[in-house]
Amino acid sequence: MWDNLSLKEVVECANDPYPSIRKWAKDTGKKVVGSTIADVPEEIIHAFGFLPVALIGTQKPLKKAPAKLPDNACSLARSNLELVMSYEGDLFDGFVLPQVCDTTQHLSDIWRINFPDKYVESFLAPRQADRPSARYWVKEEIERLISSLSKWTGKTVKDDDLKESIKIFNENKALLTEIYEIKRRNPAAITNKELFALIKLSMQVDKAELNKSIKKIKDNLDTNAKADGYTDVIMVGITCDPPEIFDLFDEIKINIAGDTLITGTRYLQGIVPEKGGPVEDLTEIYGPPPHAEAFIENGGPIDALTARHFRRGFYSPIHDDVFKNFEEVKALYKATNAKAIVYIHIEFCESEEYDLPDLKNMIRKEGIPMHVVDTEYQTTSLSHVRTRLQAFFESLKGGSL
Repeated sequence: MWDNLSLKEVVECANDPYPSIRKWAKDTGKKVVGSTIADVPEEIIHAFGFLPVALIGTQKPLKKAPAKLPDNACSLARSNLELVMSYEGDLFDGFVLPQVCDTTQHLSDIWRINFPDKYVESFLAPRQADRPSARYWVKEEIERLISSLSKWTGKTVKDDDLKESIKIFNENKALLTEIYEIKRRNPAAITNKELFALIKLSMQVDKAELNKSIKKIKDNLDTNAKADGYTDVIMVGITCDPPEIFDLFDEIKINIAGDTLITGTRYLQGIVPEKGGPVEDLTEIYGPPPHAEAFIENGGPIDALTARHFRRGFYSPIHDDVFKNFEEVKALYKATNAKAIVYIHIEFCESEEYDLPDLKNMIRKEGIPMHVVDTEYQTTSLSHVRTRLQAFFESLKGGSL
C-alpha cells in the first residue's frame, strides 16, 4: 500500500490520505483510531494493533462544524471537526483527543456527544510542563490510556508490543531526520513540499510500510544537485496549511532549514529513548542517583514514553516558561544560519494568539527579520500570501529589513 511510493506519489497521498487508509483498513481488517495534535503517544495505539492517524484538518468546505464551534474558534479545530462530521467519520473506530488548550478541551465534549457509538478518550497533557509533578502526571495519563484501550478492546498490551511499536516509529523519525539534514545541506535535493509531505504522511499511515518507501527515497536523492540562489529560513508555528504554501516557498527558492512545527521537527523530536533517556531527564521522576541510573538499565517502555514527552521542543508558553519560545526560536535561527524567521499564524488559534505578540517584539528587538503568514484551513486563494512573501524576501535581499 505505502511501501513503494515515489516522492510524487507521497505528495499526492499526503494531500488526501483517506482513500488509501480506507483501502488499508478494508484489506487488513484492522481498526483505525484518529487523534488530534499534539502529544498523544501513538505508539500505544499501534501496539494494540490499530492504525493511529493524526487528524490535521481538511481543505473541503465547512458544512456542520460552524453549528458546533463559532467562527472565531481555532481554524484547525473547526476543520478537524468538519473532517469527521461530514467526510471521514465512518472510517474511524475511535478517537484519542489531547486537551492542549481551551478549544480542544471543549472539542472533546463535542466529539463525545456527536459520536456516541465510537470510542472517544482524552489525553490530558499537563499545562505547566516545567513542574516536577508534570512527569508523574504524564506517566499516569499514559497508563490510563493503556487501561482505557484495554477495556475497549478486551486486549492486554505487553511491554514487548510497546517496544516493537517504539522501534518502528523511531526508525521512521530517524529516516525523516536524515532526509531533513540532506535538505539543509542541499535544498535542491528535495523540495519543501516534498519533505513536509513525507512528515505529514508519516503521521497518518502505517509506518512499517512507509519506512520502506522513505529508505528508497532517501537513497535516491540527488545530493549533488545544483543549489544556487536559495535563502535559508526557519518556519515557526504549529502547522503549515494549506500545503500550497510550500509551493510558494519553493517557487521563490526559500529553503526551510529548520522549524518548530508539530507537523515538522517537533514530530521528529519524538524519538523515544529505548532505555528511558539520559539521567538529567529522569532524576525528577525517579530521584537522585542511583535511582535514575537504575531506570536507564531497567526502565520499561512506559517510562521511556514519559521521558520522551519532555524531550520534545517548545509547544506553547500556555504550558511552559513564557520565554522558552523566544529562546528556542533564536537558538534555531542561529544554529541554521537562517536569514529570516517565517511564522505561520493559524487564524484564531488560541496558543498562537497568545504567543505571537510577545514573540514578534522580542525577535524584532534582536534585529532578526521576521515575516508572519496569516492563514486558515479552507483557504481558497493564496495570492495575497504570495504577494506579501515575495515583497518580504525582495526587501530582505535588498538589505532594507
